[in-house]
Amino acid sequence: MAKKRISIKDIAEVAGVSHPTVSRALRGRGRMSDQTRERILDVAKELGYAPSLMARGLVMQRSFCVGLIVPTFLDPFHSEVAQGVEEWARQHHYSLFVSSTDLDPAREMEVAHSLLGRQVDGIIVSSSRVGDRYQEMSADSDMPIVLINPEADSTQIPTVVHDDYGGGALLMTHLLQQGHRKIAHMGVMTQGRGHHERKRAWADGMRNGGLTPELSVDCPTGSIAGGMHGAAQLLPKALELWQAPPEAIFCYNDATAIGVIATLRQAGYMAPDAIAITGFDDLDMAAAIDPALTTIHQPRREMGVLAMRKLLSLIDRMHPHKEMHPNRENAMPVVAPIDKSQLERASILVPGNLVIRRSA
Repeated sequence: MAKKRISIKDIAEVAGVSHPTVSRALRGRGRMSDQTRERILDVAKELGYAPSLMARGLVMQRSFCVGLIVPTFLDPFHSEVAQGVEEWARQHHYSLFVSSTDLDPAREMEVAHSLLGRQVDGIIVSSSRVGDRYQEMSADSDMPIVLINPEADSTQIPTVVHDDYGGGALLMTHLLQQGHRKIAHMGVMTQGRGHHERKRAWADGMRNGGLTPELSVDCPTGSIAGGMHGAAQLLPKALELWQAPPEAIFCYNDATAIGVIATLRQAGYMAPDAIAITGFDDLDMAAAIDPALTTIHQPRREMGVLAMRKLLSLIDRMHPHKEMHPNRENAMPVVAPIDKSQLERASILVPGNLVIRRSA
């Protein structure tokens, strides 16, 4: 026999108060003594009360579910972004649908349309390959959408993006201050926004140092294997151009930097003694390899939190309701406070930090 679902009426009878009083106490609203509120909450807990999200959603015209689309589950970057999104969503009584696109733009749009069919209240997309297409989708469906680090630069959808140019500039300043002059660049063939911004920072840094940005090689992917392949191409080009190996290599990310270090070691060049190497992202493995990577720390979890905060602000604006998120003001902070006006901007630019380790 199915177990009876505990209702507000049951709580009211046990606590000896009215239905509206129980409702206000559970929502954290209304005037009542602390003793009464605590008694109601204790009774609700003892009885095993669970609010009906379906009923709540019908009243408030929302599902209290959001979708998160990531390009792959294998990249630690997206795992930490998802952690931040989930933490903030959970604190505000939202459930999360998470799906991977396997780096396939067509699959990304399939997943997005599937989430629309599930009537989620909003969608967050990490490292979108088709960012421009979400503008039409959002307009046609009235669906709030937020992009994290989209590959496209021209999207009009609200975004949370890392300051890749600023991070690249910090790395170049560090390398130049160490006296390096023959600084090569290792990019990726996908050539999205992150690639262009970091390469622009490398090129500007070279020019600002009175140097010519003349040696740049793109590896096939932003992976360890991609870095190994790219280094095998870069090294003979440096020997031809400079009659010497590079003094430093500015790598697209940590994974490619690790691949570069492996290939250089096989060729007899040890980092940092022979060639300084920098990464980007500050993944956990950046501190664990030998030599530990000098890199830019991207606040991945915090970016997830900011994206979810931005999405909730869009949902609130689209579906205003006085009881939407009853415990929002009491939510435990999981990210450093930001100026609330920043959430009103179309794009939130998140700075990174230079992490100096032994590789450069």
